Amino acid sequence: MALAALSALAPAPGPAQDGATRTSVAVVEFVTVDASAYPNADSVRTALGSSGHTPEGWLAADLMASGRYVPTAEPRVAAALTARGLTPRDCSDLTCAVALGRALGVDRVVTGRISRLSNLIWLLYGAMVDVATGRVRYRDEFEIKGDIVDLLPKATLAMARRLATADSPAVEPPAQGPQGERLTREQVLAALAAATPQHPADLTGKDLSGLDLAGVDFKRANLSRCRCVGTNFSKAQMFSVTLSDAVASQAVFAGTTLDVAVMYRVDLRHANLRDASLFATILMGADLSDADLTGARVIAVMTNAQLVRATLAHANLGADPGNQSMGVMRTDVTSADLSGADLTGANLRKVNFTRANLTGVDLTDADVTGADLTGTILRTIRGRDRIRGLDKALNRDQAIFND
Repeated sequence: MALAALSALAPAPGPAQDGATRTSVAVVEFVTVDASAYPNADSVRTALGSSGHTPEGWLAADLMASGRYVPTAEPRVAAALTARGLTPRDCSDLTCAVALGRALGVDRVVTGRISRLSNLIWLLYGAMVDVATGRVRYRDEFEIKGDIVDLLPKATLAMARRLATADSPAVEPPAQGPQGERLTREQVLAALAAATPQHPADLTGKDLSGLDLAGVDFKRANLSRCRCVGTNFSKAQMFSVTLSDAVASQAVFAGTTLDVAVMYRVDLRHANLRDASLFATILMGADLSDADLTGARVIAVMTNAQLVRATLAHANLGADPGNQSMGVMRTDVTSADLSGADLTGANLRKVNFTRANLTGVDLTDADVTGADLTGTILRTIRGRDRIRGLDKALNRDQAIFND
């Protein structure tokens, strides 16, 4: 969802009644991701800080202003992480967040991430964890378009309101995993027909497994935590949909448009994404093991993703400034596992392979011109003598080959 009319996204929670117990909360430093063509994490933090606060600082202040929360001081949160040898990136998972909350003695822990796709397009993600129950009270992400310095305070305010609204005794946190009711094709189409640009269809947690939804326009629908095992999405229009935490193993996305889709931790094992379009797509922590992306167009954030034995033959992951109206972007597979993958003939120009595992990958006729190979594991790769642009790759001397 774009950052538009943010004040209307959720009602501002009123102040707590005098004497009411306020909820203690620790807001962890937001993880910053730079998926632009020339990433620089330090410059991202500098840009965010020029708004007067860091993202976590703005969010903590907004939660405190609601009258319902008492934030833990940022240095104390940072010290608790350091004492355990952890970083904010390590606490993006539930287990770490709960352990941190217990160590600090707080009721809630909020983690977040802000990603720069270009100078004008950013994504803000936030999640609130209930420490006592070990469950996520609420998680959300939305798009920010424009000057981040001006829009960051409004974005964190919108996020704080959403988190606080969901964090109510009357609101039961969602069950872990997609366990919702099973829908028919007709029910899905009816929900999409009733949707508007301001209110996309909410199919959160529904079971769409096995349905034939080929060619359907999903109109930015929310399919978070959906079960879509074996579902046919061939040539569907899934622009800007949300598929975070969905299970779409063995699903068919052949020729599907998944541009600007938000797909944190989506399960796409054995999925068919041949000739699909994934432009400005978020796939952080996704599992695409054994998936087929032959001929797919991919400009995505895929940090910590699993692409074990995935097929990306002749896939186009290369940065193309002349065809990116939203600004120059590139595919980021930092710390991803591509071991055993097929990248024959793939366009990998300027892909960020920092610390990625490419053990046993077939790179025959692949073009790695300008790709960042900092700490990349390239042991027992196939087709090394036919890799194109290896002499023009960045930080090749820091890659790990057999020799």
